[in-house]
Amino acid sequence: MNRRLKKISMLSMLLALFVSLFTACSQSNTTNNVSPTASADSAGSPAPTSSESGKGAGDLKGKVVFWSMWSSSEPQAKVIESAIADFNAANPEVTVEVKFNGRDLFKLIKPSLDGGEQVDIWEGDPSGGGGLATLTEHVLKLDDLISDNAIGMEGSVKDSIQPSLMNWVHSLSSSVGLEEGIYAIPHQPNAVLFFYNKEVYEKAGVTTVPTTWDEFLAVSDLIKKSGVAPITFDDAYRDLFIGGYLSSAMGSDWVDQLVKDKTGEMWNDPMIHQFANDIVMMREKGYFSEKIAGSKYPAAQQDLVLGQSATYLNGTWLPNEVSNTAGPDFRWGSFQFPDVPNGNGKGGQQGLTFGSQSIFMNKNSENIPAAFELVKYLASRKAQEGMVKEALAIPATIDTEWPDTLKEAAVAFENAKVNLPWGGGINNAGDFASVSIIPVFMELVTGKINAEQYVTKMIEAAKKYHAGA
Repeated sequence: MNRRLKKISMLSMLLALFVSLFTACSQSNTTNNVSPTASADSAGSPAPTSSESGKGAGDLKGKVVFWSMWSSSEPQAKVIESAIADFNAANPEVTVEVKFNGRDLFKLIKPSLDGGEQVDIWEGDPSGGGGLATLTEHVLKLDDLISDNAIGMEGSVKDSIQPSLMNWVHSLSSSVGLEEGIYAIPHQPNAVLFFYNKEVYEKAGVTTVPTTWDEFLAVSDLIKKSGVAPITFDDAYRDLFIGGYLSSAMGSDWVDQLVKDKTGEMWNDPMIHQFANDIVMMREKGYFSEKIAGSKYPAAQQDLVLGQSATYLNGTWLPNEVSNTAGPDFRWGSFQFPDVPNGNGKGGQQGLTFGSQSIFMNKNSENIPAAFELVKYLASRKAQEGMVKEALAIPATIDTEWPDTLKEAAVAFENAKVNLPWGGGINNAGDFASVSIIPVFMELVTGKINAEQYVTKMIEAAKKYHAGA
């Protein structure tokens, strides 16, 4: 998943993900009728048997239609096809039709469901496009179903998924007007972190990752002296740096209030002055890449893996997106946005933007038993191990080993107590971020305005935007 999805999605929150998004991935509208033949196990786990699901072969019949958000050429599709083949081997009387829509799914799913087209299962971000808010009249409440046995694991489906993900999905239901409960099964988690080039860090003499803002600046100074640009970002992820700083200092609720303040006076808060002065200082010291002004996605991520910059705030999908450029020997590191000083105590590293692409079911499906049985295979341990191996993805299931590229991210994910919206909430006021917040931020980053001018300009921009001018 990438940033274009997040802009379609957001998002709340942890998106994002997790994302909107201008994808670098190819898209396809290929429909596959998967034959009931067991596939080779790409993850090394034995293929699940019908006894693991609690249903005997032949108990389920009919047709199940599954729409995937991935294109047929992406590694996730390979894992999905393997899971469907395992399902068919155990349930030979069920025909599965999978359509790899790519990111077009988020434009197509609502009109298709509204029109009565058969789509029994689909994927999406519960907090974004193709998710709960826009599809409340179609999603099936899964609380009773998820007590069923998981595939390839002890216990229920509910207990097989990371608790932080299940709690997050549960929290979304009432916020969109649904009866409280579970309406999606997370199966492809994501989180937003600083990713860094370990080789560049080591050559600069950096031995530990920063956890505070002062440490982050000290690391940036060492990297700058080594001849590499310490920090980069492109037009796809500029909002993350603004929102990351402010939510680290003040929490996402404060950021939400900031961007929705119709008077504009919150932009005169001491924290905004501190932010603006810090950005000016970082620019003057050369901590930002000289390419930032005109950097267009995916230029910044390529600079990172090529060693031209050291640190990039992005999502856990990044290593997979640049795997061809990075190669198998690239050494990935990651850390949370550092603690920003002088805050209100509601920010810090207790918060993390995370989420998960998830599986939804159509409450009007005429074959719910077979459809949910397929969901169990898609969210099984074997499928999750396949996502780790093939797509370098975070596993949704508990006790499943993370990919080497993201093992440092596991610490942040497991320790998160507060789920932040995408950009820490900087996008929560409609298109205010895209028309004013980000452009004025870029004027500050590139030296077109100073800190005082930034504050004045944002106060006026907020008043004008919320007045509808």
